[in-house]
This record gives sequence, C-alpha cells and structure tokens, in this order.
Amino acid sequence: MTQYTVLGQLKLLIELDDGAARDALPCCAAAMEQLLPRLKPHCIRMDPRLDRAAAADALCMYLMRRENGENDGEGIASFKAGDITVTKQGKGAKDRLAQAQKERGAAFADIAELLRDTGFQVRTTRVK
Repeated sequence: MTQYTVLGQLKLLIELDDGAARDALPCCAAAMEQLLPRLKPHCIRMDPRLDRAAAADALCMYLMRRENGENDGEGIASFKAGDITVTKQGKGAKDRLAQAQKERGAAFADIAELLRDTGFQVRTTRVK
C-alpha cells in the first residue's frame, strides 16, 4: 500500500481532476499512516481491501477539509468565471460526507480481521 495506490482507489470513489488529486494526496498519505499501525503483525499489506479502506478514510478527510477550509463559511462550492456560475453548497455536501462515512464503515468492516483489537473493555467486579 502506498499513498498513490490509495489515491487510485480514491479516484474510483469520486472524480478528481489533477488539481483535486494533488490536494487529496496528503489525505491519502494520512489515511495510510493511520491504518498501517492498526494492522496485525503478519497481515499481507498488499491486500487491495486495505487500499479501499484507506481511500474511504481519505475521502472523508478530503470532504471535511473542503467543507471546513475552502468555503470560508459561505457555502459556495464552485465559481466559474466564463458564464458566471456560482453553486451554493448546502445539503448535498452533508449528504456526500454521510455517504463517504458509510463507505468508510463498510470498508473497515471488510478488513476487520486484519486489524488489531485496540478497543478497551470496562467491567465491574463484585466483592463478596
């Protein structure tokens, strides 16, 4: 798994031009770096499901980054100078993020057996 294989999987999830792909590459690297330490020691790291899971995670990061950083709180998703087209970002952005989070959940459920158990358990004990 490399950031470029993750980017390749991300391009299967959403359409990215060259500039958007360049912007998404750090998200791909971050998703990969977060996933690798969670893998079991003897798991095959070239499993394509890992690229898919990292890409789904990168997609969530990318969409949140675009939502929070590029729009300056005004909700404008795009602006075209030619015929002056302004597109407002509304419920569609939240729907895309919700769909991306659903995709991430499904991708991580698919690789559950490859991940180390990092959860914790809280129990009570009775004193007799």
